[in-house]
Amino acid sequence: MKRYLLIILLFSLAMQGFARTGEKTVSKSGVMFAMSECKNYEGVDLVSLGRFSTFALKQAIRFAAKDDPDAREALDLMKGIHRITVMDYESCSSPVRARISRRLENALSGSELLMEAGDSGDKIRMYGLMDEKVGSIKDFVLFSPSDYSLICIFGSISMDAVAKLSSDD
Repeated sequence: MKRYLLIILLFSLAMQGFARTGEKTVSKSGVMFAMSECKNYEGVDLVSLGRFSTFALKQAIRFAAKDDPDAREALDLMKGIHRITVMDYESCSSPVRARISRRLENALSGSELLMEAGDSGDKIRMYGLMDEKVGSIKDFVLFSPSDYSLICIFGSISMDAVAKLSSDD
């Protein structure tokens, strides 16, 4: 499933570079504020890696990358990432899940939707800003209201690194 998502992401981001009309981006403060409001609900799991934690993770990968080419590719992918935040609210009650989904949708409403994929009613939305000059995507957000999860990767992700990582499978 991850491999298919990477392939779909790569293809859609390449197409978005040609079809881009606006300069909308993900509102980091809006999304982070929505998550901070929702984290106090019972059943919400929130993991956030700030600049220092992300730096420490990169250093650990760099240490492991001495003998592992896959780790070097992961390090290339993470080079421009500053913050990673994951929120899962599947364990919440049904009314709370609906409230959190609406709140996150409102926070993402002004963001540029890169792609929306669905499979038998399940939808995954990918937000971010494609920079075709540099070949990267900035402030990538993956939101799955049907799986009750949100993944935010703030910073810059090189599309060359994504392509290299997905082609080596």
